[in-house]
Amino acid sequence: TSASLFHFMYYKWVNVPQDNDVAETAAEDVTMSPAMLRPHHEFLFRSFIGPFVASGVYDLPMTENSVFFSEAFAFASFCHLHQVDLVAESGVYKGASTEMWSLFAKEVAAVDISLTQEAEQVAERHPNVKLYTGDGRTLLPQLLRQSARAAVFIDGPKGELAIRLALSLCELPQVAFVAIHDMGPYKRELRRLGAFFFSDEDWFQAAYGHLDEPFRQRPELVGGGVMAFFSNSKYA
Repeated sequence: TSASLFHFMYYKWVNVPQDNDVAETAAEDVTMSPAMLRPHHEFLFRSFIGPFVASGVYDLPMTENSVFFSEAFAFASFCHLHQVDLVAESGVYKGASTEMWSLFAKEVAAVDISLTQEAEQVAERHPNVKLYTGDGRTLLPQLLRQSARAAVFIDGPKGELAIRLALSLCELPQVAFVAIHDMGPYKRELRRLGAFFFSDEDWFQAAYGHLDEPFRQRPELVGGGVMAFFSNSKYA
C-alpha cells in the first residue's frame, strides 16, 4: 500500500535496515536526536500536510485548553508513519483532541478520572471513540495490550507523573510512540531521556505555525503547549 511504501522510504532515509533480522539491532545504533532527525521529519510532514488539512479537522469545534492544530498535525503525522490502529489518550477534558484523533485512527480509547458532557458528546458523534472513567496510569496499559500497534497521547497526569507514565508505556511492544502535552519546562531533561521531537521546534513552527491561525483569531481560547515525543525502540 502507499502507506507501507511511505513507511519504508522514511526509515530508509533514517538508514534503518528494512531486514527484520537486523532492524532491531540497527535501531539501537541510530541517534534519535531532534537535530539529526530533522530532515526525515521534514520529509514526513511535507508528505502529510495535504491529508491533514483535508481530513476535516478544521470543521471540528474548538475549545479552551486544547492542543493547537500544529501539535495535532505532528501527532497525526507520526500516527500515519507508524500505521497505528489505536490512539490511547489519558486526559480528555472536553474531548477536543479526542475528536481530532478520531479522524486519523481506526479506534480511539480515551481515559479520564471524570468525563465531561462535551467529551461524551464526542463519543456519540464518532463510533470509533470509546471513553473510560478511571486513572490512565492503570487503564492505559490494560487497553494497550489489546492493540496491535498504538500511539499514546498524555494530557493528564501532568509534569513528572506524565513523564514516568510515558517512559513506562514506551516499553510495551504494542506502543509505537508516546506524546506528552505541556512539556515546555521539562525540555532539557526530556532530551536527555531520549525525546526525539518537540512541537515548538523553531523550524517546525516556521513551516507549520500557520496551522494555528484559527486559535490566534480566538484569543479567548487559551490552549496549546509543547508536545514532546518518545519512541519505542522497537519502532525507532
